[in-house]
Amino acid sequence: MVQHPAIEAHHLTKRFGKKGHAVQALRGVSFSVPRESVFCILGPNGAGKTTLLRILTTVTRPDSGSALIEGHDIQEDPLSVRHCIGVVSQENHFDRYLTIWHNLALHAQMHGMRPAEYEPVLKSLLQRVGLYHRRDDLTEKLSGGMQRRVALIRALIHRPKVLFLDEPTTGLDPEARREIWETIQEIKKSATVVLTTHYMEEADVLSDQIMMVHHGQKVMIGTPRELKQSVLTHQLYEVVLVEPQAEAYAAELVSQGAADLQVADPFRLRFGLPEVDRFYQLLEHIPPQLLQKAGRVEVDLEAVFMSVASSGRGSQEAGGLGDA
Repeated sequence: MVQHPAIEAHHLTKRFGKKGHAVQALRGVSFSVPRESVFCILGPNGAGKTTLLRILTTVTRPDSGSALIEGHDIQEDPLSVRHCIGVVSQENHFDRYLTIWHNLALHAQMHGMRPAEYEPVLKSLLQRVGLYHRRDDLTEKLSGGMQRRVALIRALIHRPKVLFLDEPTTGLDPEARREIWETIQEIKKSATVVLTTHYMEEADVLSDQIMMVHHGQKVMIGTPRELKQSVLTHQLYEVVLVEPQAEAYAAELVSQGAADLQVADPFRLRFGLPEVDRFYQLLEHIPPQLLQKAGRVEVDLEAVFMSVASSGRGSQEAGGLGDA
């Protein structure tokens, strides 16, 4: 039996503002998401990530295009879509005067659940994330990481088939971030997870598939490994300077054969080369007293995105994946 995708999106477009001053937030974005997987949407601020999530969660209507969530059309049957999804926004939005338990119980009741239905679910979920013993505390007494875990539980009470997470670990310390990662991996066993993030490591660790968006367009889509391999036409090298003069030496390195050069910050340059001998030749054009560190580096998702965005490439699939 063929298993249909959890999400199917076709040529979604969205424009904001009046004619002459309009911003094209989405430009014909298409993709599909397999069931019980983690699908990550990466892109800089203003790329269209939040607009895409708002459309898929029925908060905003697209100007054109269509999407199915678990077989339900987001425009023709939005109520069924809302029944089968959970949403965790960037803000937690708890009632500060209610305990953790009462905040969660109120949310369950809004979904039409009776105490006999939601109480065992709440107990199980709170125990899973180690917060059952804090159930009678006010939410404002929790740390940022604990509040994010409660927000995840709130979105899971009605057992959604698709969970949308908008930058779920922003502002958290590394330990709290790791705890949220573990929770997401657990959720994936019974639901599809769609998340946006600015953390490249987070996308690499969690994602089964990543879609990169830029200026409202799908730039690339594939597994983390496929995306890295797709730009590996050269070996990647990095030069770190002791003074902020990266821009000053960028043009010189390009003229000497550096490919896909990126000025990551005022102190750091990254570029590709076909062979290591060329790297040592390029270093001769930088005064030794300016060099803090220089050598070969592994291709990461940040390098992939910077390369794709700076090259201006249009929509493509990594690893030979077909368009949705």
